[in-house]
Amino acid sequence: MTQATDASGAHGIDDRDLARYADLILRCGVNLEAGQKILITGDVAHAYLIAALAQRAYANGAGVAETLYFDDRVLAAKAGGAPDDALATSVPAWFAAVYQTVIDERWARIRTLGDPIDDPYAGVPVERATALQTAVLLPAYRTIQARMNWNLCACPTAAWARRVYGEPDVARLWRDLRFAVRLDEPDPQAAWSARRDELLLRARRLNEAGFVAVRFRGGGTDLFVPLHGDALWQPAWLETGWGRSFLCNLPSEEIYVAPDFRGVSGTAVTTRPVTVNGLEVSGLVLRFEEGRVTEATADVNADVVRASLAEDPGACRLGEVALVDDSSRVGRLGVVFKETLLDENAACHIAWGAAIHDSFPDGLPDDPAALEARGVNESDVHQDVMIGGPEVTVSGLTAGGDEVPVLVAERWEI
Repeated sequence: MTQATDASGAHGIDDRDLARYADLILRCGVNLEAGQKILITGDVAHAYLIAALAQRAYANGAGVAETLYFDDRVLAAKAGGAPDDALATSVPAWFAAVYQTVIDERWARIRTLGDPIDDPYAGVPVERATALQTAVLLPAYRTIQARMNWNLCACPTAAWARRVYGEPDVARLWRDLRFAVRLDEPDPQAAWSARRDELLLRARRLNEAGFVAVRFRGGGTDLFVPLHGDALWQPAWLETGWGRSFLCNLPSEEIYVAPDFRGVSGTAVTTRPVTVNGLEVSGLVLRFEEGRVTEATADVNADVVRASLAEDPGACRLGEVALVDDSSRVGRLGVVFKETLLDENAACHIAWGAAIHDSFPDGLPDDPAALEARGVNESDVHQDVMIGGPEVTVSGLTAGGDEVPVLVAERWEI
């Protein structure tokens, strides 16, 4: 059987597996509608998967499939070499117009992930790199706010495999990803439906418990996170504005909710490295007081975290808290993938920046001041960081003051 290749050499996926993966992303992930147009974006190193997605999109009934490629080397050159800050941190009008077309015409959207380069923004002024990354991501984020069907998925490459394993073993990376996305199952879509039902059951039990806050303790973390009374825990199956269900992250093993940022307090110690605006950060410790990060330290690249937290008034406040148990296939692999899509589904995590509006089934007002007043965070930033692990216990606090174990040694107690 022939195999497609990319610039790094053979990608290690045979044609049938690649087609099955593309079909899973299109059918189970973005849940493409008959006749719907789709925009597929990703790194230039992901061209083979993007091409397969476009080909299978037509086989799955797409009206049209368009692509848009990114290259962090080019973006880093712009952030570091443009003659002034405004040019270094801007995107052209046509770029924003592409995503506005997606919104106006109700396109679907897929983004492939898997950074092929370690720290592509190394040596670039942190403020410029942060502002440019935010400018590039913001148009896509607006499609999320507009409740389009979208999906993030991983693309294995030899360069990414080298970052993960220390050698360009793309076949090994594909084996791990294949397991994580349940492509090893005879019917991957049915397997994801079953997983959705499991996560929905856990979410329902959390919602029925009526916790007013959750607390993380262990491994140096002691973090108190208050919750909204009308926000619901949920897995990553969302609905478009016209009622079509889709899985926004593939894989996804989390149950999450938007917290009340106003009362967040304590210390969060990250348990995995994380990429923040193109730079890998390890040993990150965040301290919260009265809902804001007041101190951020890290063993590596603390300055990029501080720049992200300073991006706008809401960037230093929490927008998400998520729980992941030890049944996660990503967690069971025991691999640090250096890609948030995978790593956030291996352990409990929090995110500074924008709140998840889908947590509120009754909707939210389109008024930033009203959202601020009720503790729903608004920001152009949304950055996940992992704080969970076997040593971290999660408990729920009731309105009566009782503390109930929720996750102990990454196993459900509720």
